Amino acid sequence: MSDYTPVFIAILFVVIAFIIASRKGVVSLLASGTAIGAGMAVMLSVFEYLPHSAKTYLDIDLNWKFSLGVAAGLALIVFLVCRVVFSILFKRLFNRDGMLHRLVDGVPGGIISLVPSLIGVFIYFTCLRAAGTVQELNYIDSLSRDEVREMAGKIPPYPAAARWRNAIETLPFVAEVLDLTDPFSRRTARNAAAFVLAWDGIELRSHLIVKPETGSLADSPRWSVISDDPAVSAALKKFDRVGVVTAPALQAAAEDPETREALGKVTFKTVLESFVTSLGPLEPTPAPERSEIIVP
Repeated sequence: MSDYTPVFIAILFVVIAFIIASRKGVVSLLASGTAIGAGMAVMLSVFEYLPHSAKTYLDIDLNWKFSLGVAAGLALIVFLVCRVVFSILFKRLFNRDGMLHRLVDGVPGGIISLVPSLIGVFIYFTCLRAAGTVQELNYIDSLSRDEVREMAGKIPPYPAAARWRNAIETLPFVAEVLDLTDPFSRRTARNAAAFVLAWDGIELRSHLIVKPETGSLADSPRWSVISDDPAVSAALKKFDRVGVVTAPALQAAAEDPETREALGKVTFKTVLESFVTSLGPLEPTPAPERSEIIVP
């Protein structure tokens, strides 16, 4: 499967939405798409800012699961309300007496369908990006184990979801836009989490240090300090990747002006693949010795 399969799926989705809108009208698609977009905007905003606000104004520490639950609940309410309101509004605008009736279907309706379809693509890319980040962090964690050399030749390839995420981010402006809206897979934060996970892996960290694209960052003792932070340490013990990335100490390190630009440029795929290759091939298992059979 190609690394750009998600991009082809997104294009297909946009084309199908265009055809449906041009033939059956754009009202329903536009109402649903914009309502989903409003709900998604609320969910991402609440998920990112609720913990900080609770800590600042109420001195309460909220974990990411509670924040996500509240964000999802509010997003559902916003979606349901907006779906009704937008449905009424767009029906009035696009009905026979409405000012936009001539744009309700055909090529104009198809063009307007780009608004809800691109909202759908944005949500699709955001979810796929999160999945790729979780899989990449899991992969880095597995390569940081002490017995990694014993796994030579048996280590699976770089995760497909992470490859798809990387392919999506090669599209113009996509990575920059998603960095502004996605609190979990923002490149600076997820890469900071990757260096924290790699810190205890002696062989992996040594490999990262000698690579020009990761050397100066991998050699920084700040990752050891962050890994000792109570919130980060608890998340590491629970294999909670979201908890690691969203921990305040790691978020602060990701936004440090001294390293922010460098963190945002790191791509781990090539470096991790070269590390796996450096471990060597699978050593052949010696064949058992044949016992000599004496025929009387």
